[in-house]
Amino acid sequence: MLLCLASVAPHSFAQSGISGKFQNYNAIQTTPDHELIAARNRFRVQFNRPIDIGGFYAEADIVQRYAQSESVELQLRELYFDWFFDNSDLRIGKQQINWGVANGSFVTGILSPVDLREFLTQDPSDLILGVTAANLTRYFGSSYIQAVLSPTIQQDLIPSSSSRWFPLQTIDAPIPVNFRGEQNSRTVSDIQAALRYAWRSHSSIDLDLMLYYWAHPMPAYALEINLFGPTIFDPPSVNLTETYKTSPMAGLSMQWQFHDNWSLQLEGLYVHNRHFTFLPVSVNRLEAALDDFGSAIDVLQDFEIRDDGYILQKPWIHSMIGLRTEIYGTTIDLQGYLETILNYEDRILPQQYFPYASLLLNRSFLRDRLQMISVSRYNFFAEDFWFQLQGVYELSDGLELALGTNLFGGDEVSPFYGHFSFNQFRENSFLFSRISLFF
Repeated sequence: MLLCLASVAPHSFAQSGISGKFQNYNAIQTTPDHELIAARNRFRVQFNRPIDIGGFYAEADIVQRYAQSESVELQLRELYFDWFFDNSDLRIGKQQINWGVANGSFVTGILSPVDLREFLTQDPSDLILGVTAANLTRYFGSSYIQAVLSPTIQQDLIPSSSSRWFPLQTIDAPIPVNFRGEQNSRTVSDIQAALRYAWRSHSSIDLDLMLYYWAHPMPAYALEINLFGPTIFDPPSVNLTETYKTSPMAGLSMQWQFHDNWSLQLEGLYVHNRHFTFLPVSVNRLEAALDDFGSAIDVLQDFEIRDDGYILQKPWIHSMIGLRTEIYGTTIDLQGYLETILNYEDRILPQQYFPYASLLLNRSFLRDRLQMISVSRYNFFAEDFWFQLQGVYELSDGLELALGTNLFGGDEVSPFYGHFSFNQFRENSFLFSRISLFF
């Protein structure tokens, strides 16, 4: 890559440019503690250099977090080289690859990792990171075939178990429960590949068909039961370890503009071997053991020492159907989702069916200088929700101010509930301000 850049004549670099933004963000709890739960400065630099045979692009963030203890992080978001041919493009390096039409979840758009460490205190555009890959696109008129090859699994950045945004419910049990990141080293078998055929007709239908050999970014947690500690004074403990596994997958994404102001959206992903945690005892027994050390020991004795970590592989489908319209200047986007475990067994911790829905509303005022945006999601079985409302105002060219709120809530669920629930973040509901300067 560097040799290609060095071989280009100096006049090819004249069009290179630097852009970016500076952003200050602050979020404070709406619940009684009123803590400052996010406070950061983000300085982003984007460097673009066209050359005769393609181009070079780099994007990096310097993030200063000062909510609790001041820290500075340098984050390389993208770094890639483009090589253009007559009917195809080749992109090599760290790059963002976004597939699909879902906006309330990730269905087929699973190639790029996501930074969830500060969860919804970040802009959606800041959540998606680059994946290291070779990305070849071959064009056939307006349609194209895209092939992606990535050398290793690159999982999402998940908050630590001590974070207020940790996605699992921490268990207040008489026996220590430890959460650990993935322990396995990467091998050649972790090479990932994906293929997409994108049909772009002159009619009102856009259709994408995908094939993957990829690791789904949502981990399962392997169980390790330690009945005996390192010394006689150490109590028994339980380790929960993130696990990821590459699997064959197939996906579909479609958008059909069937009326001037109405479009239908469909998206689905089939995963042939998805990991799920299972338990040899009932949830009722586990809940009863939370308050009594003796009961907890009795339950642990029903767990065997297993090589599989109490992980099962099952086929899994993630599907979405949505409607999008614009009425009186307001964009309305409603999407319904369903996660389905095939060949289900009752001992699997997650439920066989997990439905939820999202709603996006967007309207502009003052000649598009002010935007009001509402995004929400509702999980039907646990009756939990997330709601965001924000106003974004363009103060002047390149200067933008946003004020808003994120609210979380829902019914109490078991500590052994097998799905993500917004209810666990109900104490994290917050108001936020964001000011951005673009250059």
